Formats: sequence, structure tokens, C-alpha cells
Amino acid sequence: WFKEYILVSSLPRSPAVLGTMARNKKMELAQMKRELQGERAIPLSRIAGDSGTDEGERKHQLVWQNFRIQDATKASAMVLGTEHPDWCEGREAAAGNSVELFETTELFPAGPLGVPLDRLSAIHAHYFGSGFEKTIGKKLREFCTEKFEYDEKTRRVKASAKVLNALRKVEARDLVAEEKDWAKKAKTDMMKEKEMVKPPAFALAATQVHFDADHRPRYATTKMTPDELEERPMNAKGMGKGDGW
Repeated sequence: WFKEYILVSSLPRSPAVLGTMARNKKMELAQMKRELQGERAIPLSRIAGDSGTDEGERKHQLVWQNFRIQDATKASAMVLGTEHPDWCEGREAAAGNSVELFETTELFPAGPLGVPLDRLSAIHAHYFGSGFEKTIGKKLREFCTEKFEYDEKTRRVKASAKVLNALRKVEARDLVAEEKDWAKKAKTDMMKEKEMVKPPAFALAATQVHFDADHRPRYATTKMTPDELEERPMNAKGMGKGDGW
């Protein structure tokens, strides 16, 4: 029975089934467009659901094919609404999504070395769920020749030298800013280490562990304590030249 199931499932679908699927797809697209109406941008997860399910993956692919997505491969991906200045739909949106997908996932990290054309084809099929020419309206090689730099001999694609140079400058600025922040932080930490706690006004005797309220500290002064005054005899005139000492 398993072989019969595989045979039946591999048979071409009837025109009626295909017509029903096409109508359902149009209805889904119309519903998605209504959600985007009057919005600047909404999360991809909100409009397409969980990509971890078969239904969610299919809806994600439908959005990739028909609406413009920003930061498409990130968890914070946003679908542009009709109020966004870069709003577009259909093949124009699919082409924009393809450029961003190729650049962020493959071409920018690869740098001047580039990536094989077949690699881009596989990446595109994974996210869009359909053939490149069917989705974009032109062959992948033609598209890459227009948007990027394509080598016919090696069949490799790379981002334009101008874009790569601009990226290197941005990365260099980021590194300089990061270095300045690190130096500033290190200087602040060093200054904090140099700050010493002020010593108390007087130091307790080494043998005195607990504070004694009756204990009077000795200061550097010529005045005598009351006990010393009692021990030393004094006449009425006080201690002076006439005290006989």
C-alpha cells in the first residue's frame, strides 16, 4: 500500500485541484494586503505565523514572493505596509527581497571571493519556495549580472567593489568608535582605582578592638587631661615663676 500511496501522490494534480489552490492563494494574498493597508510596517511573524510549522512556512514563502520585507532573515523582520515609502508588491517586492537576501546572507560575508551561482539558487528556493524565474520573471544569471558582478568563467557572483569598499569604511569607523569607547572606559576605571578612602580622624589603639566610650584619645597638644591635673599639686596662683618649682 505504501508503494501505491507514493505512486498516487506523485501523479500530477487535476486542473480542478490546481484551480482551488490558486483561488486559495489569491484569497490569502488579499487578506495579507488588507492587514498591510494603512500600516507602515508589521512583524513578519504576525502576518505569516510560526515558520516552524508547514502552514507557517508556506505563508512565509508567500510573503517573500509578494511583499517587501526588511531584515528578512532576522527575528525582527518587518513587512512593509502601504504607508511605507518603500512599499511595493508582486515581482518588484520579490526582486528587492532577493537582493537583500543574497547580499546579507552570502555576498557581503564572502567579500571579493564571491559565491557560486548555484549556491544563490539554493538559498532563494529555500526562502521563496519556488523557482527563481517563476518568482522574479527572469533567469538568475541575468538578474545577478544586473544587480551584482557575475563571472561567466567561474560562475561566481560577488557584490560590487563600490559596495564592498563602502562596507569596509563603515566597519573601520565602527572599530575606531569601539576602540575609543574602550580607552575611555579603561581610563575611567583607572581613575576609580586611584581614588583612596580617606583615613579616619584618629586611629584606635592596636589592642583596642571595640570602641570604648570612656576612652579618650590623646592628641598632640600641650593641655593636660583632668587626671594629670589632679596628680600635680598647684597653688592658688597656678603654675608659674612663683610656685617654687
